[in-house]
Amino acid sequence: MSHLTVQVVTPEATQFTGEALRVQLPGVMGQMGVLPSHTPLVSMLQPGVVEVVSREGKKIFAVAEGFATIANDQVVCLVDDAVEAGQVDSAKVTARIADLERTLTDDDNPRTRAQIAFLQAQLSLKG
Repeated sequence: MSHLTVQVVTPEATQFTGEALRVQLPGVMGQMGVLPSHTPLVSMLQPGVVEVVSREGKKIFAVAEGFATIANDQVVCLVDDAVEAGQVDSAKVTARIADLERTLTDDDNPRTRAQIAFLQAQLSLKG
């Protein structure tokens, strides 16, 4: 059976490298599923959840804005930030969202909205 090679990369480090049977990505036009032999593609990613499904199970990440390249059974997600599901601290994330939402009343900054969306994606991993 074919597989994909997947990488989730931030400016600081490679957060994940591994093989997958399929990958779910938060494209700016909606959720995008990637299987082996996918047509080559470059897509912008919005803050959301990346799900990597392998024979061993699932790896789930909250990701910030970025983009994905898909070619030759390789998926590379280059994102501003990424957090694996098990690493989310709900209390800290909730407090950070509250702080950022207070700043939105003074300045409706798209970057602040993107940060809030990334934090909300982290909270969604906790159920």
